[in-house]
Amino acid sequence: MIYIDELILLNFIIDYVILSTLTFLLKKNVKKRRIFLSCLVGQLSILYLFVSLNTIFLFLFKLILGIGMILVLYGYSDIKTLIKEIVYFYILCFFLGGTLYYFKIENLIHYQYILLFIPIIMNIYKYFEYNLKSVLTTRYKVTIYLNNGKVLYLNGFLDTGNSLMDPYHGNKIIIINKEVNENYFLVPYKTIDSTSLLKCFNPKKVYIDGLGQRNDITVGITNKKFKGYNCLLNYKLMEG
Repeated sequence: MIYIDELILLNFIIDYVILSTLTFLLKKNVKKRRIFLSCLVGQLSILYLFVSLNTIFLFLFKLILGIGMILVLYGYSDIKTLIKEIVYFYILCFFLGGTLYYFKIENLIHYQYILLFIPIIMNIYKYFEYNLKSVLTTRYKVTIYLNNGKVLYLNGFLDTGNSLMDPYHGNKIIIINKEVNENYFLVPYKTIDSTSLLKCFNPKKVYIDGLGQRNDITVGITNKKFKGYNCLLNYKLMEG
């Protein structure tokens, strides 16, 4: 027999492991607070224990709840990205939690036994993250520390077509589509058929997951919309 407090704790722990794993696999950069809030939304899954639902309504309830958890965790960028996030989420639900957990929580073993597997799972993730990360990786978590004390948490995409350099400071230029309160300067750059100016600023520092802290980066601002990411990295960053 599993009591309601044990059930809530078990549900929260497994949701946290699933969402943390999902964030790692998708190379998303999100605050722990958002994972925590998404786990709280996941606690609504316990409600079905007190309401009689047939199989179809139970499936729809679980599906809508999962979508809600994803939206709380990552927000909405475009439908293609959302579908990808949902598919990965449910694969992990069945892989880590198992079908019995996700649809029949009350049949799970006591939560103390689940706790024994968490350190093993997290160590496997660390092994892959720190020892098997390929130089061909194209997505990185990016943290930009602004001069006004604020911090931007972004999802970066390594673009082989971006090799822009700041001619004034010799820095590599990365591009974001977010306006910030900084002291800007204009950097000229060439396209195929024209020359234009890019609004830029020098941040206090930039940390890129897998590449470490970088002090040789200038940040450019664009109004263009990116799909699935919000920071366009410079390919020359791979050169050191």
